[in-house]
Amino acid sequence: MNIAKLNKAIEVLKNNLGDSLLCTAIALEADGQSIAGFNANPKFAALIVKIIKVTNDAVKISGLPEIGKYATFDLQDDRILVVLPLGEYIWGILLDSTKTQMGLLLNMEIPLAIEAFAEAIS
Repeated sequence: MNIAKLNKAIEVLKNNLGDSLLCTAIALEADGQSIAGFNANPKFAALIVKIIKVTNDAVKISGLPEIGKYATFDLQDDRILVVLPLGEYIWGILLDSTKTQMGLLLNMEIPLAIEAFAEAIS
């Protein structure tokens, strides 16, 4: 893994999302430890890992497929949480929904982030 490239991917996300990005973290799925981030704390990193695990466990029990490329959660207080399961890693992004253009986020920013992440771990 190239940490410099990972940090660059986060910088690109920060620049592209601007003021809508409140915090972001990339964590190890195994233990919830953050390996890169912006404005996030260890609890946020652990939370995004737990969200993926609990959600995937719940959908398995119900016979539904697991989370695909990402999951979005519309939270109270004008917040959106996007969680991207990336193999051994989980990337969480917390946004201000009043400043976020969802079409751009889902169709441009998330695919670019996934691409930058893939390059950083190759």
